[in-house]
Amino acid sequence: MNPQSRTTRRLTIAFVVFVLLAWLTPIFWLVNVALKTQAQLFVRTPSFIFTPTFENFGIAIFQYGILRNALHSFVIAAASTALTLVLAMLFVYGITRFRFQFRNPLLMWILNLRMLPPIAIVIPFYVLYSDVGLIDTYRGMVLAYLPLTLPLAVWLLYGFAQELPLSIDEAALIDGANRWQIFRDMIFPLMRPALAVAGTFCFLEVWNEFVLALILTGPNTKTVPIGLSEFITEHAVEWGPMSAAALVLLLPLLFVTYFLQGSLVRGLTLGAVR
Repeated sequence: MNPQSRTTRRLTIAFVVFVLLAWLTPIFWLVNVALKTQAQLFVRTPSFIFTPTFENFGIAIFQYGILRNALHSFVIAAASTALTLVLAMLFVYGITRFRFQFRNPLLMWILNLRMLPPIAIVIPFYVLYSDVGLIDTYRGMVLAYLPLTLPLAVWLLYGFAQELPLSIDEAALIDGANRWQIFRDMIFPLMRPALAVAGTFCFLEVWNEFVLALILTGPNTKTVPIGLSEFITEHAVEWGPMSAAALVLLLPLLFVTYFLQGSLVRGLTLGAVR
């Protein structure tokens, strides 16, 4: 190995180690805080050798009900993601397969919706939901998140759908298939990696959203971000239980991402090489 290759290899290893440390250090600190008592947390010099305790996990689960909040978040995020992907797939298929006058302005309008901050729509949603009885309901939250997730899914899927040649549709039409059969049996299977990418980003968008959840949810639909904010009380910040709750909520996301990584990599690289 020549000196230049050796230097490149060392720099690559150093960069990888730096990225791993930057990613793992917050998680290590989260575990460190979650396993300490309040007395161990508020000391002048942080200690990394101590007797661990699991009382913070009990407080987070039984006193603050963080698992119930996680269930609410999962139901809302899963339903919102499923509805978003169905609507986005139908929209993307239509706009990439048919030519019409306002096609490009419609795409730009969808992009502008993506730039819309949640704070701009939360008051109209609250006024409308108060009149129709959708405050603190799953249906209301799923519909409220569509302006955030649908533009994201459309723009993620649009690039993938453009890479699918029109000859697929033309050959299927010649063989006697209708548009629904083409969409169901040919386009949808080819778009699965892209759907995995769009679904993951939409799910995380809803899971982490705070503003709409703060105003539109209640005891029956309180989500994870709202549950975590309750650890900040008027007297103190419950750092130990908060870290324990964050750690409990982080593990399922890491688990799901780990098993979806194959589809995510295929989806993110789809279309990069012609």
